[in-house]
Amino acid sequence: MSSIAEYFTSQIEADLNWRELEMAILRKQLHQTLAGSPQELTFLRTNLAMIYAHYEGFCKFALGTYIDALEKLSLKRSNLRWSLASSSLGSFLAEMRKITDTGEYFTKLLSELESHLNEPARYERPDNIANLWPDLLVEWLTRLGLDTTNVQQEKLRLDTLVRNRNQIAHGKRLSVADRAELDRHAHAATLAMHEVAVGIANALEQKSYARHATVMTILSHAVV
Repeated sequence: MSSIAEYFTSQIEADLNWRELEMAILRKQLHQTLAGSPQELTFLRTNLAMIYAHYEGFCKFALGTYIDALEKLSLKRSNLRWSLASSSLGSFLAEMRKITDTGEYFTKLLSELESHLNEPARYERPDNIANLWPDLLVEWLTRLGLDTTNVQQEKLRLDTLVRNRNQIAHGKRLSVADRAELDRHAHAATLAMHEVAVGIANALEQKSYARHATVMTILSHAVV
């Protein structure tokens, strides 16, 4: 593993480790309460809120760290896989969508695209996400060329996790049915967090963000 890959991967691992430790401590406290007691209800709610907090917090941190790593490498867009290159062209693509005249569109496209592809890529960051619905996480992972299998498989449970957390945050007297239900939420969140962590570590180690060839054509970007 390169020094850059090791440096950024270690940051992600450290963040995941402290979050999992905190979730384990809270879960232990829950299991020390009497089933059906007011204390259990409180700890069920507290645990669910913190599971979501760590799911959102870790995913945003990990994605931001991966972006830090990519920007540290200062790779030209022409040397990146097209999903990554195109996701860093947000401003240019937004300008293109405003053009309705066909001639003007292709003039701008052909005259400016090459210069954009030869610039180091810069990316939008997930800092302002307030509700990390699984569809939104899939969108971010896809845009960065990362796997989404576990997130998509756990979509229904993650949707419920986000929805229930919002109800708690808005002061509603939500009750989690039992410890088994809470564990299902924790399992879904943990699978998603690990998929993000492993996907980023593999991408940095295997350099899967890079194109296998650097021929400057739109066609080659689409197929490499």
